[in-house]
Amino acid sequence: MNRSISDFLVNASIFAVLAAHFLTGWLAVPDAGPLLTSGLPAMLAILLCCVPLLDIHQQMLPGSCLVTVLFYAFLAAASPAAFRLSPFHGVALLMAGCLYCYLLFCAKRPSLNLAVGLWLAFGIAVLLLPSLLWLAPVLLLSSVGKAKEKGKFVFLLLLGLVLPAGVWLAIRYLQGNPLPLSDFLSGVWVGMSTLHLPRTNLPAATLVRIAFTVVMTLTAFVRILPRLSRYKTAQFRTVLRLMLLTVCFTAYAVLFLDYPAVPAGMLVMLPTAPLLSVFLLDTLSRRGTTPWFVTLLLLLAAERVAYFVNL
Repeated sequence: MNRSISDFLVNASIFAVLAAHFLTGWLAVPDAGPLLTSGLPAMLAILLCCVPLLDIHQQMLPGSCLVTVLFYAFLAAASPAAFRLSPFHGVALLMAGCLYCYLLFCAKRPSLNLAVGLWLAFGIAVLLLPSLLWLAPVLLLSSVGKAKEKGKFVFLLLLGLVLPAGVWLAIRYLQGNPLPLSDFLSGVWVGMSTLHLPRTNLPAATLVRIAFTVVMTLTAFVRILPRLSRYKTAQFRTVLRLMLLTVCFTAYAVLFLDYPAVPAGMLVMLPTAPLLSVFLLDTLSRRGTTPWFVTLLLLLAAERVAYFVNL
């Protein structure tokens, strides 16, 4: 009984801290807009991104899935821009669905239904953020080997990219506002070729938090790699691909996302949060886990304070 009460208090404390993290994040955005039409939908989008991660962890990774959710919720919401509703929230939700289908396809069930979900979600996300096309070769080359019918798999990729764009162009045509195909393709190329290199004027607290997250992720790589052979087949395939996507999503965000104006953590943490969860739960003891997590929470709190001081 005492243990159950203790666990309840711990969980209640964690979610209270998360709620405070979300509320202060929204308050730190000068132009966040009304809470009901901007702040709450943005928070809901962050939480909805956790749903596929929850299922991924339950099906394909060792340890408690709650830690994955907490890592994503805290780090995706680190930037106050995450609480200003924008099309990027839709992109993050679509990429969460894309990641779910991708990992399930590669690790457990290489079915055409999952391939359809993978490429359709990716195609709609590309329509909103064309620079995501740079990730298509990574997703294709790391998953096509699992497809039973490789020709159909590649065809579904092309269909997933073409169909959303075709529907959108058709809707514009029917509304009497047609967009020439050449202009559409030109816009896609501009989106793909526009770089947003990292800013150097970020608050010191933000730089420290990012540096700590990078160190923790690199430590996770070092600790997990020697243990890969111990995992079951599905876990092995999942962890390996999470490591690949963590590197690729991070490189993409550094080059193409205008952080902190864009909440890049909502995308980068999709593969990184489950990986950090595996690192803490499966390679460290409970004593070894606590300092990492407590330090991260303290840095996130310091970053929030820095935003209010700057305001």
